[in-house]
Amino acid sequence: MKVYKYRSIEKDVFERDFETIKNNSFYSSNYTMLNDPFDIYFNEEISQLIKILKILFPFKELDNFETQFKEVLNFKEEIGVYCLSTDFLNEQLWAYYASSYSGYCIEYDLEKLVDKGQNFDFQYQFKVDYKDNIPTLGVEDMSNLQNNFIKKMFATKKSTWQHEKEVRLIFDKYGMKKFHQSSITGIYFGIKTPDIIKESFYRLFKDMDVKFYEVFPSNFELDFKLINETKRKLLHNIDKFEFEILQHRMNVSHESYYIFYKGSENESVLKEFILSFEEKFCNKENYTLYLYNNKIVKDILDVYPKNDEQHVTLAESLITYVDNDSENIVFYPYKDFKYDEIIKNK
Repeated sequence: MKVYKYRSIEKDVFERDFETIKNNSFYSSNYTMLNDPFDIYFNEEISQLIKILKILFPFKELDNFETQFKEVLNFKEEIGVYCLSTDFLNEQLWAYYASSYSGYCIEYDLEKLVDKGQNFDFQYQFKVDYKDNIPTLGVEDMSNLQNNFIKKMFATKKSTWQHEKEVRLIFDKYGMKKFHQSSITGIYFGIKTPDIIKESFYRLFKDMDVKFYEVFPSNFELDFKLINETKRKLLHNIDKFEFEILQHRMNVSHESYYIFYKGSENESVLKEFILSFEEKFCNKENYTLYLYNNKIVKDILDVYPKNDEQHVTLAESLITYVDNDSENIVFYPYKDFKYDEIIKNK
């Protein structure tokens, strides 16, 4: 999923933001820095209920629960919030946050942006819920802490802001956060963005895979066009292979790719494809690649538990896999393939 951050080019702001991007970083704000005075604004009915229960049942456990609940409410003072949009052609956002079409809009790969391998304190990702009434935390919300309780606290806004189509990332602490350099996939410039700003980004991303677009008015709405593209210098040419990524899974230290491979199953060709794929797509040192000869496996990858027929389908569809955990490298079914030697020579 792609998400977007609109930025202005006022001198001090641009210099600060450009340096932050250069360092593969972004700033998650304390809620008091957000521009909506009603942001992270809610009522709660639970404290009153606790007081009543303490009168009826004067147990120490209720005192402990009250203390813990107050800590949860006070958590809002510490959290970091990073606000993004799902829309890069939003007229209001270009006007409000991008210097009236003189600024720019960053395109992020959301999956990479929320990688806990970069920020261990990342906790929640929400699409903001827009309401006309103040959100109220009730006892019923405690049965679903993330989707009800936490979302009401940190990702509910007045409906007057619904045009922003906001996605919100929540961190344990506000402040500077890191991202993998491949997280930025595009930059959109407004119709009035100065050439000196564009050139600055072209130079910054000259050795990365980034596309640059211009946003302009057309037929009473916004449109965009590709105006430039930078690419990494790769040792291998992945474009010569025909394949489709069926699924990508990633945790703190490892990622897995499930691939529908459509090319030759000759051993030397497979070796070249794997090296090309690893160079192009793998962001973590530890990874596993599964190559299948058809797409039907896509529908059963997330089926648990699998029945015998599904296990057979996976086994019969598997061409090979590579497991690189930096210590144990397996290449199946070519048992004599010395993958570590190939790695050293690439």
